[in-house]
Amino acid sequence: MPIPLEQRIARYHQWRLRQDVERPMIGLIWEPDIPPLPEFLARVGSGAEVSPDEIDPELFFPAVERWHRHDAELTCDTIQRFTPAFGIPWMEAIAGCRVIAKPGSLWAEPCLESYQDRPSLRLDAQNPWLRTLVAFTRAMVERSAGRFPVAVPQMRGPLDVLAAMRTPEQMCIDLVEQPEEVRTVLGELADLWIGVGRAVLDRIPPFRGGYMGRMGMWAPGPAITPQNDVSTLLSPRTYAQFGLPGDRKIVENFPFTEYHMHSTEHRHVDALLGLERLTAIEFTLEHTLGGPALGEMLPVARRILDRKPLVLAAPDIDTAERCLAELPARGLCLTLATSGHCIPLQAIAWLREHRSC
Repeated sequence: MPIPLEQRIARYHQWRLRQDVERPMIGLIWEPDIPPLPEFLARVGSGAEVSPDEIDPELFFPAVERWHRHDAELTCDTIQRFTPAFGIPWMEAIAGCRVIAKPGSLWAEPCLESYQDRPSLRLDAQNPWLRTLVAFTRAMVERSAGRFPVAVPQMRGPLDVLAAMRTPEQMCIDLVEQPEEVRTVLGELADLWIGVGRAVLDRIPPFRGGYMGRMGMWAPGPAITPQNDVSTLLSPRTYAQFGLPGDRKIVENFPFTEYHMHSTEHRHVDALLGLERLTAIEFTLEHTLGGPALGEMLPVARRILDRKPLVLAAPDIDTAERCLAELPARGLCLTLATSGHCIPLQAIAWLREHRSC
């Protein structure tokens, strides 16, 4: 039986304020709207360039309705959000990358040949990709009609966008060979990120008095989810020099932020914990995919919990159970990560079991 929204929001307040509780919040990290819809890829055609004019929100809404009906049957402490994502690399496209349809994905092609001879990366309200994102967000809000929260979609961070514009390998070379040029572009990309985030948030109304972040946080004000996945390639010193200034600026420009990171980025946790305005960290464990061992990451999770609320994404039930056993409840939101358009029956049963406890 679903948990009433009032109870869930009360638990979010306890979590965000890191109050003493008997058990952590428990829910899912479910992102069915992250992969592109197969029917959209089929319509565009493999290898074809995607135009913003081809993105019709009505094509995606039947899937959103199916997912919403599925979610309504769950017994989560967390609240499921929906976003106009669907694999579209919004930030990369707005920054000038061509979007190409690949089997199972939409790919942003490199577009920055030179730091010296390049177009401005300033926010342009007439950018066709930005206009499409804003229109898609508005259409999703109208479709929701208050039934579910709409959140800002996946927006890859300044480092991620530069890596797409240059390729990750070339960006790493640029950090050494052209550091000042890189800093200039990253500063522009941070401003662009902030402008896009505000433009989207302006079209999203509050849901039960607050807003959802992309990775599961509900907060009593506009919320957004920064990330820089490519920072896994960087040392703490290099990230502090090139990535942290943009992340700090982003965090300081929004009321509530949950920083999405993978366990492969754990070297940068201490730098992020130093951001006073950062609301929470979402930390995705990846030991089952070749990432750092769980035994090494649990102390990192405890370090986060000492300073900030934590959304901790576990890849399977065994991992989730160990996290429940070894981590404090205060400030912890433990989520079971699921992928695809359907939720496994084992995950549904696990949520019911822990709700009954």
